[in-house]
Amino acid sequence: MHKATQLISKLIYNKFFWQFFVAIFMLAMAALFIREEHIEVIKIKDQLSQSRPDYIFLGIALTIVYVLAQAQMYVHSFKALNKKLSLGSALRLFLKRNLVSVFLPAGGFSSLVFFTKEIEEQGISKSNIHLASTLFGFCSILSVVIVGIPVIGIALISTHLGTAELLAFIFLLLLTAGLIALIYSVAKKGLAYRWLSRMRPSVSTVLDDMIDQKVSRKEFWMTLLVSIGIEIIGIIHLYISMLALGFNASWPAAIIGYMVMVVLLIASPFLRGLGTIELSLTFILQQFGFPVIAAATITLLFRFFEFWLPLIAGIISFITKKDNLILRVLPAMIILILGVVNIISAITPAIPARLRLVKNILPEDVIVTSNSLVLVFGLILVMLSIFLLQGSKRAWYAAIFITGFSFFGHLIKAVDFEEAILAFIAGSSLWYTKSSYKLKPNPRFVSFNYWVILYAVIAVLAYGVLGFYFIDKRHFGIDFKLDQAITAVVKLFFLVDDKALVPRTHFGERFEDSIYVAGALLILFVIFSLLKPYFSKPYNSPEDFQTAEDILKKYGKSALDYFKIYPDKLLFFNPDRTAFISFKITRHFAIVLEDPVAEHDETKRLLIDAFEIFCQENGFISAYYRVPESSLEFYKSIGRKSIPIGEEAILNLTTFTMDGGKMKTTRSAVNRLSAEGYQLKVYKAPVMEGLLQKLEKVSQEWLVELHQKEVAFTQGVFDTTILKGQTILTIEDQEEKVYAFLNLVPDYAPGEATYDLIRKVTDAPNGILDMLLAKTFLYLKEEGYTSANMGLAPLSGMEDVNVTQKTIKYAYENFKVFGQFKGLRRYKDKFFPSWEKKYLIYSHNYHLLQVPRALKRVSEGV
Repeated sequence: MHKATQLISKLIYNKFFWQFFVAIFMLAMAALFIREEHIEVIKIKDQLSQSRPDYIFLGIALTIVYVLAQAQMYVHSFKALNKKLSLGSALRLFLKRNLVSVFLPAGGFSSLVFFTKEIEEQGISKSNIHLASTLFGFCSILSVVIVGIPVIGIALISTHLGTAELLAFIFLLLLTAGLIALIYSVAKKGLAYRWLSRMRPSVSTVLDDMIDQKVSRKEFWMTLLVSIGIEIIGIIHLYISMLALGFNASWPAAIIGYMVMVVLLIASPFLRGLGTIELSLTFILQQFGFPVIAAATITLLFRFFEFWLPLIAGIISFITKKDNLILRVLPAMIILILGVVNIISAITPAIPARLRLVKNILPEDVIVTSNSLVLVFGLILVMLSIFLLQGSKRAWYAAIFITGFSFFGHLIKAVDFEEAILAFIAGSSLWYTKSSYKLKPNPRFVSFNYWVILYAVIAVLAYGVLGFYFIDKRHFGIDFKLDQAITAVVKLFFLVDDKALVPRTHFGERFEDSIYVAGALLILFVIFSLLKPYFSKPYNSPEDFQTAEDILKKYGKSALDYFKIYPDKLLFFNPDRTAFISFKITRHFAIVLEDPVAEHDETKRLLIDAFEIFCQENGFISAYYRVPESSLEFYKSIGRKSIPIGEEAILNLTTFTMDGGKMKTTRSAVNRLSAEGYQLKVYKAPVMEGLLQKLEKVSQEWLVELHQKEVAFTQGVFDTTILKGQTILTIEDQEEKVYAFLNLVPDYAPGEATYDLIRKVTDAPNGILDMLLAKTFLYLKEEGYTSANMGLAPLSGMEDVNVTQKTIKYAYENFKVFGQFKGLRRYKDKFFPSWEKKYLIYSHNYHLLQVPRALKRVSEGV
């Protein structure tokens, strides 16, 4: 009940939820309108189909001018602050903000804080960007007021305006006055400034920078002048829409209709007035004598010029950016949709008029075969979409071929040009993004057993042939001979039946369907087997691990180096075997543990180049996990991206002490447990078998308590053969019962010590781990170590990441395997270590969606 209450509370105060709810409601209303008023919708469609192309092209050209004018407004806004912004950057800024404004509450204003990174890279500060954006927004509203006040006045005299339009205009006046008051208050460090500084102290620095800026009056007036020009373009757009549809155009109707539309656009809190504006503008045009169908048609064409075309341009501005997440995912989604459309199109009746046209040109067998192949290829496309998401080159080739066939197949089977256009779009998107599909599985690593396929084909054919040969005549009305049975099965098997077989009984229908299903499944299995890579070799020999250990002794410098030669790892060497990479394979990912081990950066670079070739040849995507901050410049130089994935705690043992006020809580726990008879014991290798049995029980209790499996990759697992050769530290009572333990592992960083497993029993007294760690640190200090590596606190230090990179943080937080790490930062902080950021190195933002699950699999040994 408590969880349900929390969920309801979150929904009530979640702006995104309400925006989504309103959007769904509006779309549902639109669908209901289309359903109930379909006759009117058909009439609107007919009128749009009769529009004049010359005016349509003129309207599109004017839209280009409109978009460029918006960009020019940004240019002058930045010039007003003596900052130079190129027209190209301004254009991208407007298109992106215009797109996201549709999906943001109060989108016209809230979008002004987005997409600052590109401009910041040009040396313009955030405060300057926000101030220039404020000037842009202010001039956009002020220009509407300047043009709108006389227009609304004329409208009140010449026509009847609805209450909603008048209230919206009053809201605009109040909003303008409020903005002026807010800007003035901030400039004078008045009430608004003090309130913002109190609510968000970090904002005060930005506000101070903005206040100190001197605004060029000339460029401010230029910004306002361009904005007024944009309003004039909008009026002309509405006028052109009337002309394009062959109506008697009216300037008063265009002026007043446009101004009311803009007022509603500014006042609308959701979806940039989608729906509301269409209804209101239709009503206004009716007041000027346009019939309702004509008014609605003019409105739709006008919105195409002013809303939909810039929106499409905004989408293009997103997806044409290199390494764009949308661009990476979109082709696979289109292929998935095309596959579903192919299936639906093949199993639903064709439009009779189109089918008759095709039958007059082509033989019926060709039409039927084309329809069947469209169905088969639809099933294959659905499967290919998965491999396209993975970046498979073979899947790309197959998808290109099948979309090409789908294009012609839809035209051949029934002149389905709508589906053919979708196939063309799908093929174009694949061709445009062809550089994203690089994974080419090595033939040695493709899970394909020819004998299994052959046996399956023989089994299905035998089942069908024998079935038809011995089936009773009443089921199909045919007494099948052997050759007829073979022909029938082959056609059904490849889903190209020419309708000669007509089942007459329920059993006959089921038998025919069973062959269809068997054929389709077998074809899909073959495609799946050809595309899916797997990795089984090379397993490294004991000699390889010995070579890697020798390299570590020479060049190792990390606390993770020990785990690079752990038994679960695969090793990749350079040709002269003087450097290596430690990695694990999971499906199509090769996850590398930290940096390669090499003497020089140049050796490391050549090794990574060779490893990347190895990955591409075998169908794998590489990612480097827990890379230190000191290596970021190296990876940046080879074109890789990075994201912080946590912080590693390093305790300075030379200054560590149990004395002092900051260690009071830990010291109290240690003193209390010591007084109760608990003590630290150190066992050096070789560890006795009896102790290992005690430790195993502790470990099992620990895992059961956490509901966890053993997690490897960046740490070890409980393995008695390994632990036997390591130093073990335990907390025991006077009866030698082990309550907690940890093991020390080799650390190749000079002067640093590292522990691996740290586990306790369920009934251990409070503070037992505090005692174990504190006593361990004191022991290590006595042994001459200068620092202790306390391991990683995942998710720590991930505050300053972009929106795309936050996906990995979300995924981390929602995978059970990482659940045990939550709160580690807070716990380790009680020993006051220093923190060093660790990073994930990757090549494409899209991979961030997949890496958390890949890490989960390699950690659990899946």
